[in-house]
Amino acid sequence: MVVTRCVETTLAIPDNEAATARATLTRLGIPLEALERADLYKIEVECKRESELLAALRGIETIFNPNKHRLAVRKTDRPDQGELWVEETAALESDGGTISVAGRALPGVRRLQRLVSWKLTAPGGDPASAATVARAASALLCNAAFQRAVFVR
Repeated sequence: MVVTRCVETTLAIPDNEAATARATLTRLGIPLEALERADLYKIEVECKRESELLAALRGIETIFNPNKHRLAVRKTDRPDQGELWVEETAALESDGGTISVAGRALPGVRRLQRLVSWKLTAPGGDPASAATVARAASALLCNAAFQRAVFVR
């Protein structure tokens, strides 16, 4: 039996990439009160190995650096209102063996896909509308040539 979990890596330090993207979107006519970015890993893991997942991810420096990151399992495997997930076509898939990232094994993981999460906050503090998220995705945050925008419509 396999379950899907979404694990989010956020920065504990200022995110210059998100600040630059927010400024650019504002110049493009898409005003936002805030824009937050996170690396997101959509992972299919065997139920019996799920309890080991966070510890295994914390041991992979290219995913988690304790000096600058926070790591958390999300409650759902779908974006929230006002959130954009940028999905690339490539994913690591197991052919029955163990998936490794940066030479480190992820026991029980059958599939791992990396996405980028953008949380857009509209002026006034509410999550951005679907129309605003779609505009931000097409204007800057997602390259339709090799990425797919996933958000609540």
